[in-house]
Amino acid sequence: MNTAWLPTRPGLAGGIDNDGSRAAELLAAGFGSVEFGTVTPRPEPGANPGANPGVVALAARLRALPPRAQGAARVGIGIGMGGDAAPETLAAEWCCGYQTACEVADYLSFNLSARRYQALLTPAHWPLLLQAFDAVTHERQQHTAVGGQYLPLALKLPLGPAGGFPLALAQAAAAAGFDAVTAVLPASSERLDRLRLLRAQLQGQAAIVAVGGIRSAGDVRAALAAGANAVQVHSVFAQQGAACLPDLLHLDLQA
Repeated sequence: MNTAWLPTRPGLAGGIDNDGSRAAELLAAGFGSVEFGTVTPRPEPGANPGANPGVVALAARLRALPPRAQGAARVGIGIGMGGDAAPETLAAEWCCGYQTACEVADYLSFNLSARRYQALLTPAHWPLLLQAFDAVTHERQQHTAVGGQYLPLALKLPLGPAGGFPLALAQAAAAAGFDAVTAVLPASSERLDRLRLLRAQLQGQAAIVAVGGIRSAGDVRAALAAGANAVQVHSVFAQQGAACLPDLLHLDLQA
């Protein structure tokens, strides 16, 4: 398991900036990584401007940023499937996202955690999910074979309060070649127990990034102790902005 690409500082999870309009601000805030999106191959206009401009528009805006200094926050892009796309097109949708985002991102996160994707998280869709995992890792293999940069891949999925399906799905992604599982922790007292189960299931095959309910340095330490290799935050930043960082970064870790 290679964790060298993971930041030691907490990262900012997807969902804060889908169109890259806040990229300069967020990348300078002090996070170890910033994940943009989730975006889909085609734009999906919403109630708010830039709700989902599509991966092409997001990649173009990120590409226009000034060069980042060494040690700057890593850039992640969350890739999803279009709302009108059939489940059978999951692999094609993900590969399209990879092809567009691979030159501007430091890692890609393939999102199965959003509510719109919950219907895919059933045993009936197991073959489609495995196909998508293999398709994306094959896309990366082809990209690197012609001189492209190796791009770490993460699968983002809800860890759930119970049940073995998310754990088996995480293991399948790791077996296919995904580098990390971004585990959305349940809002329950068993959340860290689920994280420990995921660590046992993966057996070091892939890194674990924990997100959900992490609001302080104490929460960061608890997640790392339970098996996470890195953490992301979302709600605390949405509520407090950069004011949340001093407590989050109050850790005995090297940046």
